[in-house]
Amino acid sequence: DDESEESLLDQLFPIDEYARVIAHPLRSAAEQTAGDTNGMAPPIRMGQVQFPPAAANTQSNNKKRKMVLAVGPEGGWAEPNELDWFVERGFQHVTLGPRTLRSDCAVVS
Repeated sequence: DDESEESLLDQLFPIDEYARVIAHPLRSAAEQTAGDTNGMAPPIRMGQVQFPPAAANTQSNNKKRKMVLAVGPEGGWAEPNELDWFVERGFQHVTLGPRTLRSDCAVVS
């Protein structure tokens, strides 16, 4: 049930404390031109992730900024409703580039 999932997400990772990020591969130029963005903003790099205002100020107080990262199956999130669910909950789309990395290789990268 979406409501209980959203409640659990907010309990574990409050949006005012955590940057919410979803890893999804950068699509080919042809897919991007065709508008196949699945409702997501263009991907950003990890260094461009926006943290909540309260979390952004913690760096000066020697506290760690917090991030929750959603990583999908090999090949990325396939179902548009999966991506929509994350977008509706404030997740930012990040990418490591056009290659699809397997989890056993991605950690080393």
